[in-house]
Amino acid sequence: MNAFVWPLVIDVRVRARTSGSGNFRIWFPFFVLWPLLLVLVGFVVLITALVDLALWASGARYHHYTLLVLSTMQLLSQTRGTHAHIDSAESLVTVDIY
Repeated sequence: MNAFVWPLVIDVRVRARTSGSGNFRIWFPFFVLWPLLLVLVGFVVLITALVDLALWASGARYHHYTLLVLSTMQLLSQTRGTHAHIDSAESLVTVDIY
């Protein structure tokens, strides 16, 4: 179980089926963005917690924005291990998320 561990690397490979076109590969180290995302997510959780508290105190019906943000972070962490293969007549695209 990889709860709240975001993806480390996103690897995109494109292979052309025609001989005239070039192939390319993009390797994006997603872990480089982790410090920025941690600060941003911390700020967003703090703000949503304050908004939820204010909405709860005012008697509003929906006050679960913090839960929404934390669920979104969990959804992002569950993308690890995703492998997508797109095969068309012109090219073959492979996306791997580690």
